[in-house]
Amino acid sequence: MAIDYSTLLTDEQKRSILTQRIAQFAAEGYQHQINMQVAEATNNPKGVTDSETAIATIDAAITVNQAALAALPEATTPATPLA
Repeated sequence: MAIDYSTLLTDEQKRSILTQRIAQFAAEGYQHQINMQVAEATNNPKGVTDSETAIATIDAAITVNQAALAALPEATTPATPLA
């Protein structure tokens, strides 16, 4: 029987992980966009194709992570004491 790892994390931990992953994917996507510009400037069709493939994969990863983040319950803020 497989372990359901999601049960071992709090919603806040999941939120933090997903937010970090989205930022990491965005950074990778940005790098691949730059790589694609370089490949286009140097007339490197394989480089363009490789970058397009990587960007499509990153787009899918971001979409999946954003959906998982949106599915989490809203974060609760601690009650502030009355003055």
